[in-house]
Amino acid sequence: MHPQIYEDIYNAELTHWWFCGRRHIVASLLRQFAPKRRPLRIADVGCGMGASLETLGEFGWVAGLDYSATALGFSQQRGFPRLLAAALPCLPFANAEFDIVCALDVIEHIDDDAAAVRELWRVCKPGGLLVVTVPAYEWLWSEHDDINEHKRRYTRPQLRDRLVLPGADIVRLSYMNTLFALPVMLFRLARHLSGKKKSAPGDLKSDVFPLPRLLNSFFKFLFSSESVWLRYASLPFGISLICFLRKHEG
Repeated sequence: MHPQIYEDIYNAELTHWWFCGRRHIVASLLRQFAPKRRPLRIADVGCGMGASLETLGEFGWVAGLDYSATALGFSQQRGFPRLLAAALPCLPFANAEFDIVCALDVIEHIDDDAAAVRELWRVCKPGGLLVVTVPAYEWLWSEHDDINEHKRRYTRPQLRDRLVLPGADIVRLSYMNTLFALPVMLFRLARHLSGKKKSAPGDLKSDVFPLPRLLNSFFKFLFSSESVWLRYASLPFGISLICFLRKHEG
C-alpha cells in the first residue's frame, strides 16, 4: 500500500464503520459455518494493522501474516504476539496447517491472484474454510484503489472462477456493502463521466476518513445488519464481495 495510508488505517480500523462492519459480517458467518471443534487454528493472511486478529481470536489460535514490516509493527502495537512476515504466493507453512484461512481484501493486491488463492488453499485443512473478501466492479475504480495499490476489482462470476479449486464447495458467495452501493455507484460514475483528472500520487485520497460519531455509528449499524441476510442468502450487488469456501474432507 501507499506509505501514507498505514497510519490512517491503524487509527481508523477499530472504529470506522467499514472495518467494523466487515469484521462483524465475517465473525457472524464464521459462527455459522466454521468447524465446530475448538480451538481452531486460524491464519489471517494480509493481517495489515491487526484489528481482525482479535475478532478471529474468538474461534481459536490466530497467526497474523503480512509482507509489510510497517503493517506488522502496527499489529505488534496492538499486542498480538503471533506475527510473521510472509508474502503470497509463498507461505511458510506445511500443507493443511489451518482450520480457517482468511484473506480479507488481500488477493486484489497480488499480481498472480490465481497462485495466491492456490497457496491459501494449500494450507487449509480438509473440512476447513477459506474466507476471501475483495472489492467489487472494475468500473468503481477510484483513488482509493490507487492509494491501496490494487491490481483489480472483481465481479461475482470472476471471483467464482478464481476460486475453482480441487475439493472446494462454495458455502456462501455474495456481494456485500449493498445498502451503500447505489449512492457510491452514482458518485463514482459521475466522477468518471466528468472526466476529472487523476490526482498526482502525493495527492491521492483514501475512502477511509473520519465521520461524525453518530453518522459513523449509523453507517456501522447498516453495514453490520447485512450479516443477518448473509446467514441465509446472497445479496445481488454491492461494493465488495465475500466468499466462504469449504475444503472436502478426505
